Amino acid sequence: MPELGPLRPERVAVYTLTLPGLAVAERIAEALPGSTLYVAAKYRGLAPGGVAFGEPIAALLERTWSLHDGHVFVMASGIVLRAIAPRILDKRVDPAVLVVDLKGRYFIPLLAGHLGGANPLARYLARALGGEAVLTTGTDAVGVPAPDLLAKALSARVPDWGPLKEVSALLVDGRPVGFWSDCADLDPLGRYPGVRLLEAPPWEGVPEGVEGLVLLTVRRPKPLPLPTFLAHPRALVLGIGCNRGTPLEEIRREVDRFLEEGGFAPESLARLATAELKRDEAGLLAFAEERGLPLAFHPTEVLNAQPIPNPSEAVFRHTGLWGVAEAAVLAEGARLWVEKTKRGNLTLALGVLSLSLPEEALP
Repeated sequence: MPELGPLRPERVAVYTLTLPGLAVAERIAEALPGSTLYVAAKYRGLAPGGVAFGEPIAALLERTWSLHDGHVFVMASGIVLRAIAPRILDKRVDPAVLVVDLKGRYFIPLLAGHLGGANPLARYLARALGGEAVLTTGTDAVGVPAPDLLAKALSARVPDWGPLKEVSALLVDGRPVGFWSDCADLDPLGRYPGVRLLEAPPWEGVPEGVEGLVLLTVRRPKPLPLPTFLAHPRALVLGIGCNRGTPLEEIRREVDRFLEEGGFAPESLARLATAELKRDEAGLLAFAEERGLPLAFHPTEVLNAQPIPNPSEAVFRHTGLWGVAEAAVLAEGARLWVEKTKRGNLTLALGVLSLSLPEEALP
């Protein structure tokens, strides 16, 4: 159900306090298979599939707040605001919160519209029930892309959320903001007012005529003289070949130095790739587990079919492979950015995946 954005239906809770609200809440729960319906105790007989509660909403949330990623309240917004106020922490971790009126006409996100998925949830439920999603987040209200939502859609890591507010305000005000990516196709953003698609990375020269920047990059640029929202998409593929028995400590040290010297963000590593014959390489397996990265093992015929720029007869005589690191990168469907380099017992190569912005990330 992609319309829900990052939310899964079974992770959503629906709450109601009244009889008219119960009819709407049941329709919402039906539209969200696997969701949990919480019903005021006096209506327990009317909703056999619901969870009855007798305490005030604020007390109920002590039990349910952390159990669900989304909370839909069919009741007055004042009740909800007072109940959730003590639990609001940060937009990066807050769950999605929606308020729905007792006739199911208006679906209003109150919290975590972008990162938590409240906005796409509101849109989905409005379509399902024939109502209207009332979005108050600035970028959605004026129809411009939200930098934080773009970052989330690309599974990007944000080292500093501080500039987001200023850059978003520029977009909402219609001011020119430069967008740049070395791994994602940003062409769909060109139709929005205020968006300026940059032809070159701004660290090579800050472009004239823009007042802020959104950088979706696998690199670690130096500080720039404009408000800059920086995010590192998970788009790098590291190809690794190594001598038998290479220890974890050496792999860790050389990979980190390799990325740092190239100016690449470790946060952008998406996966590792190597040859099938390395499936039992303890140090490599430990490194992948330590970094929380998937490790792909490619068979000889797949690697030898790749058009690598630096085949090695010596490696072929020893292993039957013309190369490992470069070939593994290409086998993952990545563009080869850094050709193989020998570092101690390791051979490393780096590639970048070509990412697309999902439609639900666009206003």
